[in-house]
Amino acid sequence: MGTGQMLLATLALALLGSTVLTLNRSSTQHGTILQQTEIGVYGISMATSIVEEAQGLAFDETTVDNAVAAVSSLTSTMGPESGETTSPVTTNNYDDFDDFNNLNMLVNVSGVSQFRIQARVYYVTPTAPNTVSASRTWHKRMDVTVSAFGTTDTVRTSFIFSYFNFR
Repeated sequence: MGTGQMLLATLALALLGSTVLTLNRSSTQHGTILQQTEIGVYGISMATSIVEEAQGLAFDETTVDNAVAAVSSLTSTMGPESGETTSPVTTNNYDDFDDFNNLNMLVNVSGVSQFRIQARVYYVTPTAPNTVSASRTWHKRMDVTVSAFGTTDTVRTSFIFSYFNFR
């Protein structure tokens, strides 16, 4: 084999090696993107589940069994009342929307990641729905944050729950 053929064979092997490395890197990046997408879908699903679960409950502890006509009748503190389980963290015993205030729970999804779900509930006014109201109103806002360990992305969603009493 001559020098020219040896040079061509060496260049061909280098080109083949470069192509294989590029394909391998691309395949690895594709796997990472798929994993990040799966984590994102789980995060969105968990945030939506918390909001939907809270929506299905009473507006306030005082509205669980009875209608309320005055804002002053609503509870002034947010969070689970006595007797509603908070440790281990579960939402099974919650009976009203603001019980989700200060929710902080870990959820393991086998083969995917561990997720931290946090929620905050506070009174807001219709004119300033992004600001905490200093007084009780007919509107409560829930901010839910879901983050997965090992990623930098965080899912955030908000929901405003209003109380209406029709006579």
